[in-house]
Amino acid sequence: MGKNEVVIGADMGESFGRYRLGNDEEVMKYVTAANVACGFHAGDPIVMRNTVKLAKKYNVSVGAHPGFQDLRGFGRRMIEVTTEELFNDLIYQLGALDAFLKVEGLKMTHVSPHGKLDPLVSYEEEYTETYLEAIKEYNPELIIIAEEKSILYKKAKAFGFEVATVAYPDLKYDSKGDIVIERVKKAVNPIEVAQRAISIVKYHKIKTIEGNEIKIHGEMLCFHGDSPNAIEVLEVVRKEFEKEGIVVKRFHEGR
Repeated sequence: MGKNEVVIGADMGESFGRYRLGNDEEVMKYVTAANVACGFHAGDPIVMRNTVKLAKKYNVSVGAHPGFQDLRGFGRRMIEVTTEELFNDLIYQLGALDAFLKVEGLKMTHVSPHGKLDPLVSYEEEYTETYLEAIKEYNPELIIIAEEKSILYKKAKAFGFEVATVAYPDLKYDSKGDIVIERVKKAVNPIEVAQRAISIVKYHKIKTIEGNEIKIHGEMLCFHGDSPNAIEVLEVVRKEFEKEGIVVKRFHEGR
C-alpha cells in the first residue's frame, strides 16, 4: 500500500443455519475486503455461498477466515490441537471457501486467522510455521494478514509471502499493543473510531486504554460487522477518510 492508502476489511459470513450474525450486505457496501468464515467457528454452505455472491456483487476481495472447530464458542475458546490437525483443518477450510469462489469465477486473495486461532498461529512459533506451510502448499500467492509485532508477520516474510499488516480501529489497545476483547460487542462512538482509523493510516499510532500512544501499522483496517452500530461506524469512517484524502483500495487477485 502507498502512503494514505488502506484496505477496509470486515469479518463476514459468520451466521449459521437459522442463527444470524451481522448485516453482511450492508457491510459489503463500505468495505473492500471480506474475511469469510469457513464453516468451523461459523458459516455453513448456504451462508458461505451467499457471502461470496455478495462480495462479487459489491466488488469486494474475499479472504479465508479460518478458526477452531468450535461453533458453540464461536472460535473464541482455545482448543488443543496438534500441528498435524492444524495443518489439515486449514487445508479443509481453505478448500471449502475456495470451491464457492471458483463457482462464482473469483479468486481468494488473503487469509486472516479468527478468534483464538489468531494468537496461536501469531505467537507460537511451531504453530506459526505449520500455518504458513499449509497455506504455502495450498496457494503461495495468498496474502497473509498479520499484526506487525507478531512472529507470524516475520515468519511470513521469511517464507516469501506477501504480508499485509492489520489493525482494529473499532477495538481498544493496551500499552503492549494487544487488543482488548470484550465478550459482548457494544456500540462504539463512530467519530472516535474514525479518528483512531485516521491516526493509524496517516500517523501510524493509536492511543491506548492507559492513555499513552503506541506505534501501529495497518495496511488493512479490520472492522467487526457484528457490533450493534457497525454500519454507522463504517459510513462515518468512509466519509472521514474522503475528507482526509485517504484512498480505500482492495486486494488484488493473484500476482
